[in-house]
Amino acid sequence: MTSILKVDSIQNAAGSVIMPVMAGGIIQVQSVNKTNSQGIAGLSFDDVMSVSITPTRNNSKILIQCNLNITAALSDASQTGARYSAVKLYRDSTQIAVNANATGNQAAVWFSVQSTETTNSGFQQNCASGSYMDSPATTSAITYKITAGNTYSSNHYTYINRPSYGFSDNYGYVHFGTSNLTVMEIAQ
Repeated sequence: MTSILKVDSIQNAAGSVIMPVMAGGIIQVQSVNKTNSQGIAGLSFDDVMSVSITPTRNNSKILIQCNLNITAALSDASQTGARYSAVKLYRDSTQIAVNANATGNQAAVWFSVQSTETTNSGFQQNCASGSYMDSPATTSAITYKITAGNTYSSNHYTYINRPSYGFSDNYGYVHFGTSNLTVMEIAQ
């Protein structure tokens, strides 16, 4: 004999509707798209985008995924690209996704982009991405934020969603992209 249980909803003791989610299931997704362009001067790491999530369970994991159109240039609006631009990830004010072996002046970043230092590489955009599984152990609201900047020279520039050079040209070879930051609460 087969039994079937049908209900309209399940509620916790406080009367809030809850949905049972098996381990590994996605409980909720929060996401933000960055559709504007941004330029970051020198060695400063500036805020690029952030997204907030309030975990429903204390033991949930949070999967953070970022796809970023990012490039670097030797100077502002340079036709020649540069290297060493990178992205850092923060949970509230704490940097996470940090390499445990970075010491001294080595840059502890989430991920980096290596633009080429050649003529006309200033027209390029590079798609770089990162993924990280966090264990915040809280049911309070959390803000995940990414910052970007260059780790080599105070004269270099980092650009988000646009190339360094040719951005004012009205030609099809000038690409303006979009970027995304997504966080997912994963049941344990």
